[in-house]
Amino acid sequence: RCRFAMAFAGPMRHLLQEAEEAAAATEPTVTFPDDYPNSVRHFLLIGFLGMFIGAIVFFYMGISRKVNTVMHVLTFFIAAVSACSYYAEWAGLGVEYKTTDTTPRVIFWARYLDWVVTGPLILTDLALLSKSDTPTIISLVGNMVLYVICGLIGALTVAPYKYMWWVAGLIFLIIVFMLLLQRLNNAEGYGGDALKGLTWLTILVWIVYPIVWIVGSEGTGALGLSQEVGILTIADLIAKIGFGFYLLANVDAPESESVPLNQSSQQYV
Repeated sequence: RCRFAMAFAGPMRHLLQEAEEAAAATEPTVTFPDDYPNSVRHFLLIGFLGMFIGAIVFFYMGISRKVNTVMHVLTFFIAAVSACSYYAEWAGLGVEYKTTDTTPRVIFWARYLDWVVTGPLILTDLALLSKSDTPTIISLVGNMVLYVICGLIGALTVAPYKYMWWVAGLIFLIIVFMLLLQRLNNAEGYGGDALKGLTWLTILVWIVYPIVWIVGSEGTGALGLSQEVGILTIADLIAKIGFGFYLLANVDAPESESVPLNQSSQQYV
């Protein structure tokens, strides 16, 4: 019996080894950026160039003034951070080929590092424009950070758990919108038409992100990768570069610096 078992174990071990090698050979080897669709590479390059040029322009607009302002500095960093993110993704960094989901997905986790920095900076610009106090700024920034973290964790997990993270992130984003609308209607009238336009621009563009998440690679995968990257690139350029030009063109820095912080916004925290 021992001889029979030993004689039988040898061929079986050989067959199992061959099966494992065959399975490994059939698994696709995906590398980035070589395996990007051409349209994805083009969109990422457009995003990088748009953010890079915007960062240069915002930097020049700041240093060309007699006195630089916080809003000019923040707007420059918004564009600069996004430029770094897009270049990294274009070069194949900050991206993961996720095989643990129902179908293989391409996850750009670098964009979450971008948003966790630029999102709070955009909100800080809006808060400064509306003369918000420190507690209001902390509430805006904190909820934005939680929204991005929930989206990232959901992107790296599988169903049904990832959808719970999406719902949690959506709740934090709704809180951000509520705070923005409360400051938009501040009794003192700080910000004027510029605050109104920038607030609604931010809200309308940011609504796109959770929608693309749920139908894109992170969610159901119903949206193609090229369409997903294209939509997010356009949304980013509007939310950051468009926002920056609109902000800096409508802000009278010397006058805004002479007005103290709005203390009445305490009631919203």
